[in-house]
Amino acid sequence: MGILVGERYVEASTLSEGWLGAAALLRKAPGKKVVHLMVRIANPSAEVDEIRMAAAALIEAEGKKAPIETVRTTIFPTRWAERHPAPEDLALHYRDNYAELRGFAQNQHGTYFGRIVAYPRDADETDLADQLNETVQKLIEEQINGTNKSSRFEINVYSERHDGRRPWGFPCLAHLSVHMHEGALHMQAVYRNEFIVQRGYGNFLGVAELQTFIANSAGLEVGELFVTIGHGEFDGTKTAGDRILGPLWKEIEVLGVVRGE
Repeated sequence: MGILVGERYVEASTLSEGWLGAAALLRKAPGKKVVHLMVRIANPSAEVDEIRMAAAALIEAEGKKAPIETVRTTIFPTRWAERHPAPEDLALHYRDNYAELRGFAQNQHGTYFGRIVAYPRDADETDLADQLNETVQKLIEEQINGTNKSSRFEINVYSERHDGRRPWGFPCLAHLSVHMHEGALHMQAVYRNEFIVQRGYGNFLGVAELQTFIANSAGLEVGELFVTIGHGEFDGTKTAGDRILGPLWKEIEVLGVVRGE
């Protein structure tokens, strides 16, 4: 496997290995928690079936209520994107259905993709920004103009106006930064908080699929995904984690010391 793990740093070849390394690091950390965890994934479009199956098995064993498919869809609606491959069409379809999606209790404050295609600029949410299309168009314009502005592509999720007074909860994903470098689109995802068992794999997958969609829409290759986590936690039991992930963790090359038990 292509995984390197330090005290608060993971470098991996694939999305699945990035999640597995982060889970191993957090499992070994004092209290199963760390601050300022960094996960660098070279090929976010690639998965390892064995690891994904183990992640799903751990979610089920721990009785978590958010399966991988459910979590990924809040960040990127893959099935809708298959039917609406153009960014403007996908954004319009999502906005047309956004009110219905927000009718579910867990979505009352919005969804991650909703914030991307209908970001509320005002208090009553009448001035909405389509950040998906704006980002794709800026990337295309930059390539046409050839002015080499590689880092002017920012996507907000957190809104101080709407989220600032809530002590916890949505949105854990706060911001996305897009960088264009040598014909590839690289993305940084900034998480305020990450529960690696219940939501981690689905979150990584949703962000990676969003990155791929933007890259394809702008005519770019898919580059690196860099996930920074303000507060990360292994939100499962050590017993289940060791039983299900232990055989996979044995193959991880450790750089530095992952402290604690």
